[in-house]
Amino acid sequence: MKTKSVLIIIATLIIGFIIGFLTNGQLTKNRIQRFVKQDNCERFKSRLIHVIQPDDSQFEVIEPIIDEFTRKVHQSMRESRKGFNSMHDEMVDKLKPYLEPEQINRLEETHRRYGKPWDSPGKPQHQDGSGPRPHRR
Repeated sequence: MKTKSVLIIIATLIIGFIIGFLTNGQLTKNRIQRFVKQDNCERFKSRLIHVIQPDDSQFEVIEPIIDEFTRKVHQSMRESRKGFNSMHDEMVDKLKPYLEPEQINRLEETHRRYGKPWDSPGKPQHQDGSGPRPHRR
């Protein structure tokens, strides 16, 4: 009887650990996706207003300030992404002499599929939907 009770407790702990681990992974994934989706100026602005919760008089005063910085943040993100693309292209050019043609194709295909998620927020780029997904940690 004692052994049965101990096994039930251990099984419950293991199941709880697994559920907690999977739940934490999903929550983290959702937070990251929400952050990526904030690329859209209106979403960024509405999220900021939601956080601040200004009254009517405050809203009239702070809306132009929020609009100004929303545009600045959006422009900064665009420039950062352009810089990333140019760095990626430079990296590929430097790697090409050391890679096999198949490796180069995989690298370029991966960048085409997943390298520009801001074109379609929250969704990887697929041309035909086929092919293996990259390894995720």
